[in-house]
Amino acid sequence: MYRELTDWWAPLLLVWTAVCGATALFGLLRRHFGLARVAAIGQVTTILLGWCLAQYPHLIYPDLTIRNTAAPEITLRLLVVALGVGAVVLLPSIYYLFRVFKASGVR
Repeated sequence: MYRELTDWWAPLLLVWTAVCGATALFGLLRRHFGLARVAAIGQVTTILLGWCLAQYPHLIYPDLTIRNTAAPEITLRLLVVALGVGAVVLLPSIYYLFRVFKASGVR
C-alpha cells in the first residue's frame, strides 16, 4: 500500500486534500458554512479516493481482489433490476413526502 501511496497520482491527491482542508478551515473562520461543508465533503472524498486507489485491485491484501470476490453475473443483473424497480417506487414517494412537508411549513 505504501508503494501505491507514493505513486505519481498521490502528490496530486494530497494537494487536493490539503486545499480542501484549508478551504474548509477558511470557511469556518469566515463563517461561510456552506463553503466549509462543500470543502469538507471534498476532503473526505479525496481521502477515500486515495485509499481506494492505493489498494486497487485488492479489497483485502493479498487474497481478495475485486475480480475474485465479485458475485456471479446473473446476481449482478438481478440486483440492477431490483434497484431500478425500487427507485421507481421510492423516488416519487420521497418527492411527495418533501412536497407535503414543504407545503405545511414544518421544519
